[in-house]
Amino acid sequence: MVKKALINQLKNSVFPNEQKQSYALAGSLFACGVVIGGVAAALIYDQVQAHKAKDGMEVLEAVKDHFKKDGDIEGSWIELQPVHVNRFGQEQKLYYGGISRLENNKVVQYEFYADAITGNIVDIFAID
Repeated sequence: MVKKALINQLKNSVFPNEQKQSYALAGSLFACGVVIGGVAAALIYDQVQAHKAKDGMEVLEAVKDHFKKDGDIEGSWIELQPVHVNRFGQEQKLYYGGISRLENNKVVQYEFYADAITGNIVDIFAID
């Protein structure tokens, strides 16, 4: 009888510890899953943002700032939908726009291409 009491006491003292250990393991695995999921979501978000086109109006303002250094701007425009252009054997998403400004009391018109992803000016040319 004493043996049975000792065995029952031993079982009761052992199983709660095993249950606590399994809860701790489950909690640790859940926390690891949350951390890994958060890191994966942040990386995916970063990749999506890196390939997202800039706003066309922001690109136009940057081009206008570039042109304002040399004279007053008379007018400007931009196609708000990027166009796909094949340049040097590569397909690029570009914004297409134009600027008019006074040079020597004459209105000179320029057209430009700007990269839709970075906003950098790719090409500027005067219209005769």
